[in-house]
Amino acid sequence: MKKGRKLNEESRRVLNFLLQKGAMSFQDFAEISFKDEMPWDYRSVFLKMHDLRRGGYVKKLEKNNQSFFHLTPKGKLQILKYLHLERIRGKKWDGRWRVAIFDLPESLKKWREYLRGELKNNLGFWPLQESVYITPYPVTAELDQLLKEWNLRRYFRYLTVLEIDKEAELKEVFGLK
Repeated sequence: MKKGRKLNEESRRVLNFLLQKGAMSFQDFAEISFKDEMPWDYRSVFLKMHDLRRGGYVKKLEKNNQSFFHLTPKGKLQILKYLHLERIRGKKWDGRWRVAIFDLPESLKKWREYLRGELKNNLGFWPLQESVYITPYPVTAELDQLLKEWNLRRYFRYLTVLEIDKEAELKEVFGLK
């Protein structure tokens, strides 16, 4: 897994497992995976742990001729963000869409790209246009906090919308009924 690459579902399961169980040896991890908690073969487990190490999400330590894996701060942050997003997505939809509109100046281009990633990957937004994002989840408080920390709040507007064209497409994107 190259640095910056988005984690897939299997990788998130591994990180979540390490978050819950703590550091564990490769052998213990492989044995657990064979017990149907994570049905992978030995080679798949080895490759997954290697990829997560390369991405900086887990660290390998040697002790008593055994390899132990544990989450790095980056891995812990990534899985906690994902679990937060899953908690948000698990709520019942109230029929309202939240729209975030922003216009950052060219001098803040680096922040603009980082912000787009945060909106999509950590707050559950979907891009309607380059600077217009939508979500059915009530996350404007979390976004507002983030924008205040980065001193970008003045470049943003929020809308709460009851109707939007092509709503069926958006419902499909978010898995809503």
